Order: sequence, then C-alpha cells, then structure tokens
Amino acid sequence: MKQSVYLNHAATSNHKFEATIQSLCQYLEKNNNINTNRGSQNIDELEVVFEARQLLAEFFHAPDPAHIIFTANATTSLNMVLNGLLKPGDHVLTTEVEHNAVTRPLYLLEQRQNISVTRIPCKSDGRLDPEIIESLIRPETKVIVMTHASNVLGTILPVKECFEIAKAHGILTVLDSAQTAGFLAIDIEEMLIDVLAFTGHKSLMGLSGIGGFALAQNMEHKIKPWMSGGTGSASLSLAQPDFLPDKFEPGTQNMLGILSLRSSLESIKALGLNKIADHERALTARFLTGLKKLPVTILGCTEANQRVPVVSIRSARVDSGELSQQLFDRYQIVTRSGLHCSPLAHQTAGTLKTGAVRFSFGWNTTLDEIEYTLKALKEILSE
Repeated sequence: MKQSVYLNHAATSNHKFEATIQSLCQYLEKNNNINTNRGSQNIDELEVVFEARQLLAEFFHAPDPAHIIFTANATTSLNMVLNGLLKPGDHVLTTEVEHNAVTRPLYLLEQRQNISVTRIPCKSDGRLDPEIIESLIRPETKVIVMTHASNVLGTILPVKECFEIAKAHGILTVLDSAQTAGFLAIDIEEMLIDVLAFTGHKSLMGLSGIGGFALAQNMEHKIKPWMSGGTGSASLSLAQPDFLPDKFEPGTQNMLGILSLRSSLESIKALGLNKIADHERALTARFLTGLKKLPVTILGCTEANQRVPVVSIRSARVDSGELSQQLFDRYQIVTRSGLHCSPLAHQTAGTLKTGAVRFSFGWNTTLDEIEYTLKALKEILSE
C-alpha cells in the first residue's frame, strides 16, 4: 500500500466524517468563533451547543440535555467528578485495568484527601467477576468508578452487573466510556450509571479537546463544583451557579469541538451504531484469526464479540517498540507501543516490563488494511 495505514483509533480517530469537516470550515469562514461578550453570542452558536446536548442526551439516554456537561475530554471529566464527589475518609472501588485517567486522580486524592482505594481483581485477559465486589464493599464505600473496556486488553467489562451490586449498597457509579462511546450502545438509565464520562475524539469521531460527562437524574446535587469561573449567568454572585449546565461549565466553551461532536453524532445516527459496530467487529475477528497463526501473544479475550476493536500483542522475537517502529518504517502502518497510559492493565496482563504493540480499528479501517498488516507482521516476525 502506498498510503499509510492508520491503526491507532483507540488513541484518536482518523479521517473525520466529510460532513464534519465541511461544517467546521463553514463555521470558520463565517468567523463566528470571535466572541467578545458572552451576552452577544451569535444565535447560531447557541443552537449548535443546544443541539449537541440534545444529540448526546439521546445517544446516552440522559434525562435532559442540560445534564450533558461539556469539558475538554474524559480525563477532565473524571477529575471534576471524582474531586466533586469524594471527601476525606471515603472509600472507592475501581478495577485493575483502569487507564491513568482514573488511577492518577484517585492516587492524588489518596495522597491529599485521605480517601482509600480498592481495586477489583481482574483475570489476565481483563475479565472481571462482579460477585467479587460484594466482599470489597465497606461502610464508607462512596463510589465505584470503572472503565467500560480496557484500552490495552480490549475486554468489555460487565458494567451493568457491577453497578447493580453497587446500587444495592447505595454506592454511586461512574463509568469511563472513552473506548466504547461510539462503538457500544450506552444507556445511562438501563445500565444504572450515575455519571458517564466521555471523550469526543475517539469513536465519537469529533475533534480532540472536546468531551464531557452525562449526569443521571438528581446527580447534580451530589457533586460539588471543582472548577469555577465565568458562565455568562448569575454574574453578580461570587459563587458558581447551582443550576445545570452552568454549575460545571466555567470558562469559554470549545465551540469548534462542540460543533464537531454535533456533526459527527448526526453522521453516526444516520449510519446506525449497529452498522459501525458490526464492521469493526468483523475487522477485529479477522485480525485475531490471522494473529493466531503468528508467533505472538494476544492480550485480552480472543472473542471479537467480547471486546472493543482494540488488539494488543507481544512477541518474544521482537521488542514491542521495535516491532511498532518497523511496521511504520517499512510498511507505513501506524500503531502504538508501550504501556498506553495504563500500567495497571499491563500489570494484569503480565506485560508491565515489555509493553505491547496495540492495533485499533475504526469505521474507516478496511479489510485490505487488515490483510496488509497481517502480511507485514508475518514478514517481520519470520526474519
């Protein structure tokens, strides 16, 4: 192949929808991003923000568009939520396969706020038994925060089963959907999610720098604002407004990011989430089948229907960093090697010292690219 093959969608999606590119270009051509006074915002901008909230509320089955809070990304959302929920003495449950977007804020809270954290054990392939949770709950357990799927192992976790147990004990539930939003259907009400953190630049196909969190009914009263600032509302008060969404949205909004999300969500809705998921699962299944013929260790479960389109491998013959570099230098295949900002997942998989090479697929990935990548791997590993 003459063009590069992009297999790093778990980091950020490539080839945005054409409609998204056009809407962004039109916005910039009109110079609508110049905003000297919140009170005189162009009405088109207000419509864009409201429509984006509506689409996301429908997409995640949130109770109201105002319960969609825009932030820079899932990491910012998780920091805002965890700092707003937890106080000294609280206990938190999380898992052994979390991204640093969860583990680092919790570690900081352990150091500064004297909260305690227990990690729910996972098997080496990332699977988790919800029944273990019962034995880990304490009287002071306040929150369970977990990823929907590991960005290293790809394994989808049994979120609803875990959250049912949490709810039976009055524990608040927070879900990191960075690897699943735009691939799996997520229903806040059905899955018993109190707070859903999402990012826009992965499978939601928006720009980098836009994300947010969605709140279940009445959750806004349980989270204290972690950041404060201008909102264009209740400006006489020195306190942050207590109504949604202003309570959690200080500062100027990322209009280009929100516009990109509105447009990409419209395209996803038109395509159908099932169509996207079926395509990416088929690619994952073919890649896993091809890998089984090669001298590599596959991380995570080997069934394509139990994982997101993320496949990490390790080879005893070639260092992970070297393998990733050779794939790019010789075949123009873009992957990602190392620990993927998720040392806990690598520790669980037994690859903390070696790291791994991660291949992740998106809507624009083709079967020809999968076959080309398998051929490249075979050539490198046979040398």
